[in-house]
Amino acid sequence: MATAAELEKTVELLSGPLLPLSPPRPLSRPLPPLPNRPHPSPHDALAPGWTRETLVLPAAFPRSFPRSTKKPHEPARDPTVAAAPGQRADPQRALEQVVRSQIDSFAHPIGADNVTAETEAQEQLVVVGNRYRPARTPSNAAGPGLTLVLSHANGFYKEVWEPVLASVLAEIEQRGSSLPVEEIWALDCVIQGDSAVLNDDVLGNAFNWADHGRDLVNVIAYYLDSPDLATTGAQAGVTTSLPRPAADVPAELAQLDNAPLAGPGPSRPSDRTYRKRLIVGIGHSLGGGATAFAATTCPSLFSSVIFLDPVIVPPELKAPRTMISATVAALKRRATWQTRQEAKESFLSKPFFRAWDSEVLDGYVQHGLHETSDGQVALKTKPHYEALTFMDPLASAARRACVRLQTVPPTLPAHFIFADKGRSVLQEDWIDYLLTRALPHATSTRVEGAGHLVVHEKPRETAHLIVDFLEKTYPQRAGRGAKL
Repeated sequence: MATAAELEKTVELLSGPLLPLSPPRPLSRPLPPLPNRPHPSPHDALAPGWTRETLVLPAAFPRSFPRSTKKPHEPARDPTVAAAPGQRADPQRALEQVVRSQIDSFAHPIGADNVTAETEAQEQLVVVGNRYRPARTPSNAAGPGLTLVLSHANGFYKEVWEPVLASVLAEIEQRGSSLPVEEIWALDCVIQGDSAVLNDDVLGNAFNWADHGRDLVNVIAYYLDSPDLATTGAQAGVTTSLPRPAADVPAELAQLDNAPLAGPGPSRPSDRTYRKRLIVGIGHSLGGGATAFAATTCPSLFSSVIFLDPVIVPPELKAPRTMISATVAALKRRATWQTRQEAKESFLSKPFFRAWDSEVLDGYVQHGLHETSDGQVALKTKPHYEALTFMDPLASAARRACVRLQTVPPTLPAHFIFADKGRSVLQEDWIDYLLTRALPHATSTRVEGAGHLVVHEKPRETAHLIVDFLEKTYPQRAGRGAKL
């Protein structure tokens, strides 16, 4: 039998347009209630006068690869679960299962010839998002405001952004800037955070980063202005139906890469509006790759994009990067504890977590875990799901994202925020490739003293660099004047 490494080498770099979007399917079953948000939380309000709502939205449909979903009655196939109760599965055997399931799925991408059959077979997934906005209605006298749309790193959750976002709003206030941040959306990946909890009974054994990018486009294009979300608060109880899309979205937008309006967009960032919004895509690590897929499929949706130490690698590497070590580490990850305090003590025993800002670690204990039916607490993102996400064989999706970046028009402002030199997930020559060949009009900065997890380790410093970029990109809106 072939080893995981041998299997991984059989993968080819995917190319071609992303799968178009179809209307979402009705839910086949009621969704479980959202996990309770522990109280008090240090960022129940990001800033004075701001509110937070947690909303359940349709994910992109259909998924681009078979076995991305399963029927609710079908047994889950979690390779981390051993046959004998109380024992851990062999990590190498678990790895081979994950690699094989991903490769088998990636070898049969869904296209026009089989999309109908897959549409019938697939379940509708959901994306859980937090919407933050000021309680008062901002003035649009000076033009449309900024809508920030954020995507997190692998293994985490939408609330990981809250320390950064609180610092962004505080810094805008302290600078006396009138940067018009009118709305912020932080989204959970479909197999992570609250999304994973709600999707758990229908998640399959395949995941591709391109679908994460399709999810971002789907939410931005159709659901930021859903009529069902105009006045809603946080959703509570069991969800049996999903919000309707905005009514006047151009039909051709669903074609994604093939959409006639997927052009470069206006040259001035402040003119690059979609539905009277200036949309700023911000993605970290995995979320950076997803943001790349989204921004390249329809760049005119975005006013600007920010990539935080993204997992985007050159397409033609002499030795394509294997994802085996990260996948094995995820499969070995402990997933349950008796209490949140026990979990926190466990995290603090590891140098990996001790490098985090204390607010971010506290947030991980609050928002990265949920209570189980037996009274324990468990990771919302199961190790199996984190491993599936890491197992992008030979970084095929990350390399595909890099190829696509070369199509981003120079009229779309782009900025990279990298970890400190020598500490990025990317090799220095890969960073040079991004800045000189993949996206040569982009600007870049670094977070001094930070490793790959810049959001976790240095949230205030990361926020400072985000605000710097926004002020330079929207100078006519950043002068002194009305504050948030």
